[in-house]
Amino acid sequence: MRRKRQERGVTTLALILFLAAFVLLPLSLFGFELARYILMQTQLQSIVDSAALSGTAALASSPSNLTVAQQHTLAMVVAEQTFEQNSILQTNFNAGNVTANRNSGWSTAAPPLYNATLNIWLLDQNGNQRATGDTNAVVMRIEGRYSDQMVFASNLFPVGFLETAVAVSDGGLPRLDLFLCFDVSGSMDDETQVVYVKRYWGGNTNRVEYQIVHQGDNIYNSTKPPKEGTGLNAAAPQNLQNCSYGPPSNSLRQFIASCSPNPSGNLLHVPLPDNDLRGNQCTYPPGSLPPPLPPAATKYPNGTLIPEQGWPPGNFDPRNRSLLAGNGLNPNVYGNGFTDLIVRVNDVGPYTFPNAAVCVEASRGNLESAAIFEQSRGGAASAINPLLSGVTPQAGYYNAYWSQVRNQAEPIATARAAATEFFNTMNVSSNGHFAFVTFADGIGTTPTSTWASSSGNINNIDGNYAPGGTGAFPLPLVDLNQSQSNFQEVKDALNGIPGTTTPLVATGKTNIADALRRAIDSLTDASKRRPDAKRAIVLFTDGIPNRPVDQATGEARAFTQATRARGFSIPIYTIGLSQNTLIKPDMDRVLGDGNGTPRGIAWRSRNGALYISVTNRSALNQAFQTIARSLCVLQ
Repeated sequence: MRRKRQERGVTTLALILFLAAFVLLPLSLFGFELARYILMQTQLQSIVDSAALSGTAALASSPSNLTVAQQHTLAMVVAEQTFEQNSILQTNFNAGNVTANRNSGWSTAAPPLYNATLNIWLLDQNGNQRATGDTNAVVMRIEGRYSDQMVFASNLFPVGFLETAVAVSDGGLPRLDLFLCFDVSGSMDDETQVVYVKRYWGGNTNRVEYQIVHQGDNIYNSTKPPKEGTGLNAAAPQNLQNCSYGPPSNSLRQFIASCSPNPSGNLLHVPLPDNDLRGNQCTYPPGSLPPPLPPAATKYPNGTLIPEQGWPPGNFDPRNRSLLAGNGLNPNVYGNGFTDLIVRVNDVGPYTFPNAAVCVEASRGNLESAAIFEQSRGGAASAINPLLSGVTPQAGYYNAYWSQVRNQAEPIATARAAATEFFNTMNVSSNGHFAFVTFADGIGTTPTSTWASSSGNINNIDGNYAPGGTGAFPLPLVDLNQSQSNFQEVKDALNGIPGTTTPLVATGKTNIADALRRAIDSLTDASKRRPDAKRAIVLFTDGIPNRPVDQATGEARAFTQATRARGFSIPIYTIGLSQNTLIKPDMDRVLGDGNGTPRGIAWRSRNGALYISVTNRSALNQAFQTIARSLCVLQ
């Protein structure tokens, strides 16, 4: 019995030892290896998440002077470096054991033992791969692969098993629906340096003469308008009647031209309504007209003649050009009057602009051909002002002049550039959908809408001077779109499409309320906004509301819209450009955020909105970038 019990004991012990060696031990080793693999997988996921986050952060904060391709490359390098600064289990990563594939050459194979592979993709908001430098790339996807060896299995048995962990992380840029309200009121070019010129017929010299009435000042300083700025513009619509204001302005400087029997404002009007210093069709009595205008073949683009093209000064009398007084108007009577407001521009290509006289002729379209040039000087081919000598008339002078004026008009040119750079930053730094509305007397209604009065297009030169022609000036709206970013569309609205549309120019009054209303309407429209996107409005202006109706009504309605935005948790970031010290207190009051400034639009909208006051246009870019950094908060 004792022997049997001993035999059973030995058998049990052997069974226990067998189970321990061949069942429990493998199970324990398997559990250990499984736990170790889970730890390895968890660590890899954490490192990949960290790399994706740091890469996205680098993209959101990359220097604005880099190209999009450079920004993408920088972000991928930062993600790679972040990965290499970590470790998994006993392996410390470095450039020697990490292979990074930056948006190309991805590998799905298991990396060598104790090595890692980092695959980086740049994707659009729909998950499609985008090339490095593509502005639609808004997601950085990182896949990490790491291979290690099973500890006990590889030591106890010659199997050499590899374990490969795989982890994926998307560094998603913040989803943002953003609306920019952009001021194109008349004061937006008040910092432009201009020259006031009187162009007239010199009877004694038998040629066109040019008198510089005033130069060396910008529009604001030369007119001394109210604090809200001027309606006088460097580019069409010029509104030349708005050249003088009440004391303490220089009220003697006046625009000498009119074909209206009832001129208004500061427009000089001589006793005979058809006799002016500005060249126009009203100048000549019936039967005394100069040679006819050029045939259709020589017309300017789209078959439309440039207004005023080819006409001599209004005081030129084709019946008796020896009279100093010309056709009933002595140019010396109004010593401080002017006929043309021009900007000194640079030579460009074959077009030269050596002096103000050439700028005057180019601005009138009189340098488009040799025939037009002769006709514009009253048919006196033998007499030419020395200021015009050496100029070769040719098609394109008109556009060469006015395109430069639009690009030199300040501060609107600097504001366009700053807003463009703002959208560039936001496009790279966020998964953004953008919208854009311009405002003057009214607001834009379509991408191609223009500023016009109730009676039609606006006069290029002056409301009382029909021969100057009329124009339609851009006042666009690029509305929010749920399915696309509108990145290129808003940039085209700001800067124009060469050969198709012009850049934004200064136009009318300042209607902030309607612009804010339009932005809020779109950002709360379920068919236009993305339900998971952060929403924000940026308002840029150089003035205070004076439309609709008047200043009091304009301010009250703007404040109402700001309070309305707060109800939808939409912040209104405000940028106020104070071109003169007189207007700054009013701008602070209307736009302020309550942080050292009054409680204006930004404060009323709440939700972290900022107000940035700018007193020099050179600081506009920094102001827009400050708001960009505030908006680019990672999800």
